[in-house]
Amino acid sequence: MRTDDRNLLLLVWTGPVGIVTVLIGWMVLAGFLPPPSPAMSPDGFAAMWAQHTELKRLGMILCVWGGALYVPFTVAVAMMLRRAESEERILSTTQLALGIFGTVFFTLNFLVLASAMFRPKLPAGANQPLTDLGFIMTFSPVAPFTFQYAVIGLAILQIPGAHPVFPRWVGYVNLWVGLLLVPACAIPFFKTGILAWNGLLSFWIPVAVFVAWFFVMFATMRRSLLHAAAPASR
Repeated sequence: MRTDDRNLLLLVWTGPVGIVTVLIGWMVLAGFLPPPSPAMSPDGFAAMWAQHTELKRLGMILCVWGGALYVPFTVAVAMMLRRAESEERILSTTQLALGIFGTVFFTLNFLVLASAMFRPKLPAGANQPLTDLGFIMTFSPVAPFTFQYAVIGLAILQIPGAHPVFPRWVGYVNLWVGLLLVPACAIPFFKTGILAWNGLLSFWIPVAVFVAWFFVMFATMRRSLLHAAAPASR
């Protein structure tokens, strides 16, 4: 395998490593699965922040490190698309820009939540605005990701059959993932129900397909790189 391919394979691995790191920080350390109800009382949130505060802080910091790996993974997607795209490389560059922009929301939100528990002994409700901002920013800013996956899907579906870097079904997966994220943008309007930040359409389905996207893209890109390197190794 060439050095460039080895480096690209390293970037491909940042996808699953990053999302697993985020899941460990969010679910295991912070204990935010499921996330608290947005309809919970200020006293309830105050009690939540007072429990295992240090673990929650550590979990959010770990999430920042995992979220930052979205950038190299997006670069890997761009490089793989460019191997089959035309010279202009319009769509691969567009998804790269969207992915880098989306990483802002995939890291800053965790710092906001860490800030909400920076002074856990404040009176009930005093840090409620930071709490609301942190959870809303975690799940609601889906626009850059939806656009990114739509562009990736379009780019894959335009790849000629003679250059099977990505199977066509991966293009359709990207389009569906982007579509299934859209309901989460309604989170600021609801405190209960399927569109609240802990609801079926705004949390469970978007999070499930978002996590699955990493592994679909990882498996596809890794297989393509290893397949391309196989003849050279014989």
